Amino acid sequence: MKTISVRDLKAHWSEVEQQVRNGETFEVLNRGRPAAMIVPPRPRPVVAWDDHLATAVTAAGRSAEQTVDFDREGRW
Repeated sequence: MKTISVRDLKAHWSEVEQQVRNGETFEVLNRGRPAAMIVPPRPRPVVAWDDHLATAVTAAGRSAEQTVDFDREGRW
């Protein structure tokens, strides 16, 4: 982990951003005290859900089309 002041962070943001993309972590100091951490993002999980609309509304006892029609009643 590297440390960087707020002033240096502002002046060298593009360099810091590139290092964070490559996995580096920064502790940002404001007047010598820790103020923030800049860490690389974690990969987001991808949900595989083939027929999400059909399975999401089955509990209501209606088809997906019926649910959408019911929800839009009087608005379209």
